[in-house]
Amino acid sequence: MKTAPRLLPALLLCISAAALAESSPVREKPTPVNAGYRKVEIAYTPDAQARKHTVYFWYPTAQEAKPFDYHGQQGVAAENAPLAPGRHPLVLFSHGFLGSGDQAIFLTEALARAGYIVAAVNHNDSMQTKDKQPATPPRFADVKSWDDKKFSDRRDDIEGLTDYLLAADQDKASDFFEHIDRAKLGLAGHSLGGYTVLGLAGAWPSWKDERYKAVLALSPYVIGFANGGSAESLKAPVMLQGGTLDFGITPFLPKVYEKLGSPAYYLVLKGATHFAWTNLLSKDQTTVACAESGNGRLIVDYSVAFFDQHLRGKPAKLLKAKDSELQSYEHK
Repeated sequence: MKTAPRLLPALLLCISAAALAESSPVREKPTPVNAGYRKVEIAYTPDAQARKHTVYFWYPTAQEAKPFDYHGQQGVAAENAPLAPGRHPLVLFSHGFLGSGDQAIFLTEALARAGYIVAAVNHNDSMQTKDKQPATPPRFADVKSWDDKKFSDRRDDIEGLTDYLLAADQDKASDFFEHIDRAKLGLAGHSLGGYTVLGLAGAWPSWKDERYKAVLALSPYVIGFANGGSAESLKAPVMLQGGTLDFGITPFLPKVYEKLGSPAYYLVLKGATHFAWTNLLSKDQTTVACAESGNGRLIVDYSVAFFDQHLRGKPAKLLKAKDSELQSYEHK
């Protein structure tokens, strides 16, 4: 009986650890690899008008990653390093209106460290696109002005880049030769980029491309689909992410989630504005630090878990649980 008190602290510690694990699930982390990075100009023809595209790549590499300055954003990457041996899933990223392919480096780097090739093109409306006419501001609130022709150049960009990379995978002269897992293609996009990837998944039936097996939509513009679009047409797994301070987008996401088939996921971040998925979140810190705490950690962990399960076929326990730091989380 005299030894019983000694067991009490250990018992309480076990109970506390179990409760913490239940409230804040931890993503099963794969064997870590480093993130490679390169920025290239690629000439391909997604439509009738040929033009060069600036494309950013992040990818797994065995080469040592070092602190890297992305025009002010501090990252950790191996610039122009060779790709890691083997084939890797490919995620095509679509940026927001006036944004750029390198607008969410904390996430794209993290996906590379998790074993994904990420390709992010600058669309015509990007402020970084050279020799372009000023983009006409879209009337986001005017639902009737949106149809499947609206920003169809973005669809063409993503499909054209996909075709280019799948051809490179078979080209012995390409750095991507036999490095892309052709059966594991995913989409990710923020804001108007979210609109783009949902459209490609079938929200615009005329855009539907069945090559893409999983779709990550980050604060996606969705009300444009009200005029002829259909969330019910999406057959690939979808994850929607929103924020409590994302007043122009997140209030419209629950109705979209309701119409999605299974599997589907919908999470809401506490205190997150529309720009929580951009480099503004990692301002004044490194991309790695951003991905390890706060909303950055939640975005990265749930995004990687989503692609792990629906591209790699690796069950992710995190997708079945709500992290205690999330405002809300639903899945089906």
